[in-house]
Amino acid sequence: MFINAKSANAQNTLSEAEAQMLMQQHETVKEFFRRDSSVEIVNSLNTLVETFLFAEDLDNVTPEMRVHIANQLRVVTLITELGEMMVKC
Repeated sequence: MFINAKSANAQNTLSEAEAQMLMQQHETVKEFFRRDSSVEIVNSLNTLVETFLFAEDLDNVTPEMRVHIANQLRVVTLITELGEMMVKC
């Protein structure tokens, strides 16, 4: 397994431990998307956030809850990007 170095002509080989770690990460992501597609996961998260945001007691949303909502949106972005990569592989 190779990764491109900053110079166009150079390549660095991964150590055995690094290659094993990358394979484990790949298998984890692959297993994650076997269960549900990225579209299903994103739709689920969006439904949860929308339900929360349009609740009648929205005045009770604390700054901490707003941070959690922002983090959920970041997760949606990550899941979408990972899902698109898995389709391309």
